[in-house]
Amino acid sequence: MPTLKWLTENFYLPQEGAALPGPYNPDYVPYLWGVFHALDDPGIRTIALMKAAQIGWTFAIIGYIGRRIHTEPSPMLILFPKEGTGREFADEKFTPSIRDTPALAKLMDVSGSRKTGQRTMFRSFPGGFIKMVGSNSIGSVKSTPASLVVVEEPDDANEDIKGQGGAITLAQERLKRFTNSKLILGGTPSIKGVSRIEEILDTSDKRVLPIRCHDCGGSHVLDWANVSWLDRDDKIEHPVYGAALPETAIYACPYCGTVWDDWRRKENILETVRSAFEAGDPFCGWESTGQNTGGVVGFTRLSELYVCIPGTSLADVVRDYLEADYNQRVKGDENAMKVFVNSKLGEPYEYKDEQAGADELRAKALDYKEKIVPRGGFLLTAGIDVQHNRVAVVVRAWGRNEESWLVYWGEFFADHTCVDRNDLVWAELDGLVFGDFTHEMGAAISISAISIDSSDGNTNDSVYHWVRSRGSRHRDVQIMAIKGSSEQQDPEIFATPKVRSIDHRRPDRQTKADKWGVKVYVVGTNRAKDWLAGRMNLEVSGRGSWHYYKDVRADYFDQITAEVKAPHKKVQNRRIWQLKSGRRNEALDCETYALHGARAIRVHLMRPAQWDALEQRLTQQELFPVEKPTNGAIVVSDKKKPSRADIARRLNG
Repeated sequence: MPTLKWLTENFYLPQEGAALPGPYNPDYVPYLWGVFHALDDPGIRTIALMKAAQIGWTFAIIGYIGRRIHTEPSPMLILFPKEGTGREFADEKFTPSIRDTPALAKLMDVSGSRKTGQRTMFRSFPGGFIKMVGSNSIGSVKSTPASLVVVEEPDDANEDIKGQGGAITLAQERLKRFTNSKLILGGTPSIKGVSRIEEILDTSDKRVLPIRCHDCGGSHVLDWANVSWLDRDDKIEHPVYGAALPETAIYACPYCGTVWDDWRRKENILETVRSAFEAGDPFCGWESTGQNTGGVVGFTRLSELYVCIPGTSLADVVRDYLEADYNQRVKGDENAMKVFVNSKLGEPYEYKDEQAGADELRAKALDYKEKIVPRGGFLLTAGIDVQHNRVAVVVRAWGRNEESWLVYWGEFFADHTCVDRNDLVWAELDGLVFGDFTHEMGAAISISAISIDSSDGNTNDSVYHWVRSRGSRHRDVQIMAIKGSSEQQDPEIFATPKVRSIDHRRPDRQTKADKWGVKVYVVGTNRAKDWLAGRMNLEVSGRGSWHYYKDVRADYFDQITAEVKAPHKKVQNRRIWQLKSGRRNEALDCETYALHGARAIRVHLMRPAQWDALEQRLTQQELFPVEKPTNGAIVVSDKKKPSRADIARRLNG
């Protein structure tokens, strides 16, 4: 039986938790009719819905699950951001709905008696069960095979459970044992570029629901831009709304200008959907606008302007907007406007920043060769990011006023894994970072400081071994094991590690770094990325300019713009750099680490005379003879020659 028909004939909304208790009326949610079809279609395996917060989705999905319990029983799983959210759902909506729907009450005992074996988060019925879990529990997410997985609020789901992957990915694994499985993701978006539900929608067919105007016959997707209201004629202003009169809110057709009051708006929505249904359109008016590259049927742009539930009005939405606007303008609370855009309009919120885009940066690239240090660069630093199967490297040259040039961006792939400290990837890395680069003036120049990521618990033994062994072999280079600062802290870009007292009699109290005899430097990643974002906006020449070459590997520009600075999910009034969904950021991390290396040798504090001394040293090429020793690495042969790190430290006192 189709879900739409089953809901009409069987489903009851409970007295508690529902605005309109009693028999379910699909006419109050006509915009969900096409979604119900997608839920019923066995050929559609994944459904995503990006929506406003209050559109009737919760009881719609409970009704669909109820239909499955009644007609297609099987194991089912609902994933919530936290277990507490799941308990609220079970206590306030799911259990009362089952209790008040006779067709379901006879199949599932919700009396609360422990003798039945039923629990709040686990309910069994003939042929299956429904299990509700929080996304922060690895055991709950991994342990249960299911034919149906519903993910509530994907943007709030745990993205990494104890290093074993995101909760949504782990939940998807539960579907593999069933040939007729279905994954449903529904929620409000968060930040543009970071939102998980937005990322999923981008791989879908991106269906929208155009509504037909009763007057001119034109159809359009309902948009906030078409909402207006009157202002007061007198000089008496509301403390929050000002002169605005939200109770006068109306919607206007963008084609003919005809005014839709609340009744007409709801009628136009219902008539549009019903006409499509009667014409045989299974999606009831929802039109595809995307290519569906991910095999996902997606429904988007479902704002509260579509809500047809009795008692709701445009005036309520306008009041919410005016309050958000007041809080943003008067109190500086941008989060209030974000909540409005996310929860009322069902759209991701875009923070306005001045960060340059990938295409803008690409257009400013300079015409110089990879691994050739431009004339103004006199010191080199390297930033290295370590992944399980590869190491990524940025080499950057530094000059006066912190002007800098990218000299190399690339990756070395492991034969097996970077966890193995004997893998050839480490020797390849040696060849790059301990070899000499050619300066534009003809001299040889080598790297002065290296910052290498040691934050991964699986690869850090190899990193510590590399730092310790190469540090003793290349004493002219400052080699630092680093890790990024925690999101709750905002330290300086570079800081000398605190002296630790190590009790060698108590190995259990030693860190891995202690056992290797390596100091770990904490990078102020938030400040470093602020610095980089500022440099990206500078012109191509002048003080502090930040350069890169035209022939750099194609993914460089996408990777260095792969993050957005947005509010922290847990720490109020704090913004941090966050990875945009589906993007890679190794180049940005490497640039951050190369900057850390530059701060370590105090490039930012060097005076003009000190730069002059470095430049003069480069012009005297006879001081830089090189030879190739038996191990094949290129090194400076004059052991009496001080290193660049030594010179930088000496010049800085």
